Parts: sequence; C-alpha cells; structure tokens
Amino acid sequence: MDVIKRLTGLSMRNKVIIVLAIILIVTAGYYTMSVRSDSRVTRAFGNMPVGTVEIANDLGEVVTLSVHIAETNDARQSGFRGVGTQVVSDSAILYRYLRNTTVSHNTERVRAPLDMAFFDENGEILNVVRTETDSSTRHSAGARVQYRYILASGAGYLERNNISVEGGARLLVDTIKK
Repeated sequence: MDVIKRLTGLSMRNKVIIVLAIILIVTAGYYTMSVRSDSRVTRAFGNMPVGTVEIANDLGEVVTLSVHIAETNDARQSGFRGVGTQVVSDSAILYRYLRNTTVSHNTERVRAPLDMAFFDENGEILNVVRTETDSSTRHSAGARVQYRYILASGAGYLERNNISVEGGARLLVDTIKK
C-alpha cells in the first residue's frame, strides 16, 4: 500500500522512467540468460537441415552420425558461432561444399573447442584439427590442400567415434541424407 501511495504522488515523467527501468531490467535479464545459456541455439544453427551420414571409422565399423548440414554460405559462416557449449558438445555439423575448396575457418565466437575433420570429394580423411575457444586462428585441411567436407563437433567427438587420420576413417559421401 505504501508503494502505491508513493507512486500516485509521482509525476507522469517519473512514472514513465520507472516503467522503462523495469522493462530494461527484465529485458537485460532475459538477454543475459539466453545469450549465456549452455543450451542456446542460434537461428542459423536451428535452420540447418538435420540429417545423417555414415563414416567407416578406424575400427572398420560403419557409424551413423546425426549431423546438422551446412551447405549454404550463411550456414557455413555461422556454424557453431554463438551456440551454447552443451549444444556444441552434443552436436556435429557437416560442412558440405559443391566443389573442392581451400577455404580456412576460424572459431571466433564459438564457445567451446572443436574437432574438425577435413575430407576430400571421395570421403578420404585429409586432416583433423582441434581448435581453441573463440580463436581467430584459421584452420584448413593444410596449405593449399583441397577438401569438400568438414565434420565439426565438440572436442573429443571424433575420438569417441574412433575417427582419425592415422586410422584411415572414411566419410561415406553417398550416405549423406537430409
């Protein structure tokens, strides 16, 4: 009751300022929670088609992986940028190019370290790199090495699925499905 009496005695200008301050506080709280959330999904990540791909791993087993498929420039540039750490840990993105490329990728605004496996047009694994969180370092298959696909995922994902260059893992490109 005391608060109501105090509010009725305020000028219209002061009431507007109080309402705007409350709106600002609520909005800032929401923004902070959604931006920092471990389960945050960006619009670009959420709009990537989800599909599967099969990989013959180092043990000779064929493993089916669920992947988000980045096949547009916007999707490939966005990737895991701004996505929550738990989502990065639990997900994989298959970057798919229409022709061979030597484009390098950085992990600016990516909140967790990534494993990136580069494959040629036949699915042969060329290189695997582990990135750092929010790094401007450019990563590629190697100096002037052309690739067609990248499998990017949270650090440790490739190891858990027995995928390495040394073991001869292979992306079965004919099995990519949306």
